[in-house]
Parts: sequence; C-alpha cells; structure tokens
Amino acid sequence: MKKILYSWMLLGLVVLFACEEQGRLGLDESEVGFNFRMIPSATSFNLADTDPSVTFTMYSETNNIKKVNVVVELYQFLNNSRTWRFNLAEIDGATITNDGTTKITVPLSAFADATGVDPASLGGGDVFTIYNVVELENGKVYPDTLDLDGKKYINTENSYFPSGATTSFTGQLNFPMVCSVSSPFTGTYTVTDDCGLFSGDVVLATVAGNPVQRTFTGTWAIDEDNVFSGIGFDLDLTCGRVFVQTQSIGLGCGGGSNVDVATSSIDDLGPGLYDDLDDGQFTVNVRYPNAACFGGFDCALTFTKK
Repeated sequence: MKKILYSWMLLGLVVLFACEEQGRLGLDESEVGFNFRMIPSATSFNLADTDPSVTFTMYSETNNIKKVNVVVELYQFLNNSRTWRFNLAEIDGATITNDGTTKITVPLSAFADATGVDPASLGGGDVFTIYNVVELENGKVYPDTLDLDGKKYINTENSYFPSGATTSFTGQLNFPMVCSVSSPFTGTYTVTDDCGLFSGDVVLATVAGNPVQRTFTGTWAIDEDNVFSGIGFDLDLTCGRVFVQTQSIGLGCGGGSNVDVATSSIDDLGPGLYDDLDDGQFTVNVRYPNAACFGGFDCALTFTKK
C-alpha cells in the first residue's frame, strides 16, 4: 500500500514540475498582444455628392495600443499608377474602446489632399486604399513594413500575439469612386462588335443589389459552325466609364479554362464610355485575356437602344 501511495506522490510531483515548466516556457513568456477592427460607414465615394465622407468606427479589446496611423494611397486608372502612401489620420490608442464610441469622420477632400490630387480630377476606376499601422506600447509595429511619404520603414522583430476573445485586425480597406446612374440603361439593345463575335439584339437588365451594374446575354459566334446563344457578361457604369470585371462569358475550353472578358487596358482601348443623361448608345471595350483558351486580343462593342 505504501508503494502505491509513493507512486501517486511521485506522479503528482512530476505533473506539478511539468506544469511549472510549461508555464515558464509558454504563456508566461508570451507578450501582450492586440486586436483592432475598423468598420467604415461606406465602401465607396459617390462623386455626385458634394465632398462625401466616411465615418470609421473602431473597436479593440486590448489596452496596449499606443497609436494607430491610418495611411492612404490612390490608384489612378488613367495613369495606371499608384501614389506613395501618406498619413491620413493618427488615432491615440488610449481613446480606442470596444463599445463602438471611438469614431473618426474623414471627407473625400482629406483623402485627396493627403495624396496630393485635385478632387475634381477623380473619376471612374480610381480607388483610395487605406492601411492601418498599429504601434504597441512596447514599441512593436504591425504590419512590419510600411511605405510612408516615399520612404520604407521596416521593423525586423515582426512580433505580435493576438489577445482577447476577438483576434481580428482590419489592415486594409478600399474605396472606389462611383457615380449614381440617372438614365435606365435597360431594355433591348442592338450590339455590334468590331471583332464580329457578339451580334444581334440583347436585353440589358439591372443586377440586384448593385445599382450601377448591368447584365446581358446574346449570340456569340466564332464562325458559322461555332454559334452560341445565351452568352454575355456583367458591366459596371462608373462615372462615364464602362468597366468589366474579369469573368467568364459562359464558355469553357475544358480543364477549367474559360473564355474570359475584362476591361481593355488603358494602354490599348481603355474602358468604354457612356453618357449618364442619354442611354441611347454606349460602348464597352473588352479584352479576352485567356489566350490559352480563346483570347489575347481586344474588342470594341457598341450598344444601341431600339
């Protein structure tokens, strides 16, 4: 009986020392981490509004944030280029709570001023992107690489540990330029294609949940032996320009390869054009990018309302 008792005592000591060692090498040596969420009141800027703005609501369950730098860059479609990243706002970490009371409101003019552009020059295809850079009270920075005012800053330690019940981090948010569409741009249109692929009449329809997007299907033919009906794609009417997000037209070449369309590059045809006050005719310029299936060239489509 004594041998059994001694055995249990020995096992208990081993477990006790093991737990102490694990604590010393586990949680006891970890650093306090952070979480940080930023929720915007809008996901785009409507250029039809007078200096539109976005309100950011911030949340954090931790109290080790020293500050958050919100930096911004602008992608300019017509130049096919991005600006440097510049400081848009600085938020004192002591003011950030988890009850939704921490808010900042930033107008479009502030985005433009930070990146050094004239708000009047903004148009369809332009996108502001913001990045959150969190500095902790112990000096750690996340993310560990930052382009700011044309200079690159790197934190080689790259160490952070999420804490709290929510470990989310909002690192990046995009804000494209949009405009309201006044004319219907729906109904029956005759489509002509300088590549001779789309032809005949098509019905242009709205897309649920997206007031600037339209969709259509029609006849698409390579030659008289390869004629397909019910073929089409979605297009976006954006501040006088027509954009086509990369998508399949509904045909494939096998092996998961599709006949795709996308907006023609600005170095080629560029986006199509429309007049917001007249939906009688507009153009859509697309590229068939998947040369391995069918493509490697650009086409100009003209839609004329019947």
